[in-house]
Amino acid sequence: MKYKTLSQVHTEAMNDHEYSAAFEAEEASELLRETLATWRKDAGLTSAQVAERMGIKAPTISRMEKNAARMSIQTLIRYARACGVNFKIQQV
Repeated sequence: MKYKTLSQVHTEAMNDHEYSAAFEAEEASELLRETLATWRKDAGLTSAQVAERMGIKAPTISRMEKNAARMSIQTLIRYARACGVNFKIQQV
């Protein structure tokens, strides 16, 4: 029996609409998680400092960074401002 590589399985699975939509959503979530952490680190801030600037508790920042896809737009904007970041949402 010939086995397929993970890459081959993934390529075939991407032809399935539900799989590809779920994969792309997870990719976007990961990018957002990485972006939040980058904003905070580039600003030289700890999660406690961002929390203080936002008026929330420090553990909340950790939860936000781990589960960024559930953030509201208003919370995302507050987080960005706490890190000194201006950003724009645009369709690509």
